[in-house]
Amino acid sequence: IVVDDGSDDGTGEWAATWCAAAPLRWLIRFERNRGKGAALVAGLAHARTLGYDVALSVDSDGQHRIEDALRLAELARPDCLMLGARDDRLREYPARSLFGRRLWSLGVRSLTGLGVGDPVCGLRCYPLAAIAQIDCRAGRYAWEEELLVRAAWSGVTIDEVPITAVYLPAGERVSHFGLLDWTESFRVYLALAFSRILLRVRSSVPNGPLLRRERSWRRILGMSVLVGGAISLALPLAIALPLATWTAWRLHAGWPIAAATAVGAAWFATHMPALATLAVVAGFALLVTQAARCLCNN
Repeated sequence: IVVDDGSDDGTGEWAATWCAAAPLRWLIRFERNRGKGAALVAGLAHARTLGYDVALSVDSDGQHRIEDALRLAELARPDCLMLGARDDRLREYPARSLFGRRLWSLGVRSLTGLGVGDPVCGLRCYPLAAIAQIDCRAGRYAWEEELLVRAAWSGVTIDEVPITAVYLPAGERVSHFGLLDWTESFRVYLALAFSRILLRVRSSVPNGPLLRRERSWRRILGMSVLVGGAISLALPLAIALPLATWTAWRLHAGWPIAAATAVGAAWFATHMPALATLAVVAGFALLVTQAARCLCNN
């Protein structure tokens, strides 16, 4: 199933010819660009209509190898969202992509408790029946991360398989990920966090509270510091203290640490500029995270 998302460089014509040349090839064509999320929704819906149990997605930029795609297909299960996990130690790995990957990895952990190493990889195997009722609001690249979080909330198993990615030289690499997509990712994370904290989204996972799966105590301690410090800098202490305590409790983080940090950040803010206080809070979060290595193997 080829999805042509409003291309204007001849790709659509090539894809139409290729699909017409043999059976079991289908083309979905958008007249204008709707975004990667919309393209994936259309392709997955068509696969369900054709009666398939799982669908493998492959990006069209040449980054993914056929060998890895076939391996994911062999491991596919109708109850599991299978993700490719790229090696993040490669020297040619684009720094901007690695930064976004690390941010979303932290975001997924804060929302689900799952330690997903590569939540932004486009090589995936989707369990079609298990995700059929999941409604995502993102339309572009953040759709993949939103679906991952909502799938975890719905009890879908998340698994990763190491893969090898192909990175073209900087002059030949084509990317359509821009400022609009960074903004969408931020909005999607805030909306998911709002649902998690305020709307009490519950997981159907039978093995206990979702946020207590694969807990990394180092990160939990660091997150507690950041929550307390950030809220204290944004609001008066009388409001920030109970709010930071409650927010950390809802995230299953260390609420006493968040409360103590809120008080400390408020005191620092009376003696130095807000940006300097924010730097102190971030430095303290890093210090706590590193000092707590003895509590966690991760």
